[in-house]
Amino acid sequence: MLLKRTKQTDVFICLGRLPFSAGVLCLSRIAALAVLLIASLSQSQAAELRIAHCLYGCPAGGSSENHLILRPIYALSYNTRNKVADWAAYRVTSGSIGIASSLSRAVMIDDFVEETLSAADFINVEEAGLTRAQLVPLVNFAGTPYWNEVNYMSNAVARSRNLSLGAWYGLEWSIRNLVNREREVYVLTGPIFRETPVAANLETQTQHRVPDAFFKIVVSADNRATAFIFDQDLPVHVHHCDTTATIDEIETATGLDFFPENPRLVLGSLDTSLGCF
Repeated sequence: MLLKRTKQTDVFICLGRLPFSAGVLCLSRIAALAVLLIASLSQSQAAELRIAHCLYGCPAGGSSENHLILRPIYALSYNTRNKVADWAAYRVTSGSIGIASSLSRAVMIDDFVEETLSAADFINVEEAGLTRAQLVPLVNFAGTPYWNEVNYMSNAVARSRNLSLGAWYGLEWSIRNLVNREREVYVLTGPIFRETPVAANLETQTQHRVPDAFFKIVVSADNRATAFIFDQDLPVHVHHCDTTATIDEIETATGLDFFPENPRLVLGSLDTSLGCF
């Protein structure tokens, strides 16, 4: 369960590790309450919550001005200056994965964050070799009633077409294969901004930065993990296993602190399970 203690009352939100069928029933009753609660919290207040999407706590170290958004299928910390989430966290299960070919990709305006990019900002992305992509992918939640929540603009990001079709796609495919064998994994993902920008900018009127790279950390329930850093200019033929990194490297690149509730966490390796030998 999620718990936030206040002076007046205790608020319990049923977003814990439930069987998928039971989770859907519970989430349908409390999803709106959960989003309203989290949308009103600062980063420091949100640290008091136990958010089920984040294994051993959500990443710490983000700006206190970020918007922390909790939805039934993911949590993210939205940075209004860069116009992209600093991180997104989600749990993929064998029941959440589905067929997305017929599902809508239409943009949804986020009611809780006004300072996002718009659909118009992505009209000419292909000219810069970019594409409008999602930090939390649709296919991983196409089997849930909440799949459309990945279409919120707070989940959108400009990602290079070659990366999307290459190593990023390869890792997503490997994650789903892993989940079908082992039932669930936790994922943390987000952008990396270098000191000197290297990614092409979108020609928009909204001031922002296109990420120079992305990170992704995949963790199993038994504490095996593999981490990746994907540069935006990664050639399409590069295999995702050639982009492995350490969590320390990602923390240095992002300024974030991962797994804050278990700082002594010793992770095994998911390399083999993700097709990396």
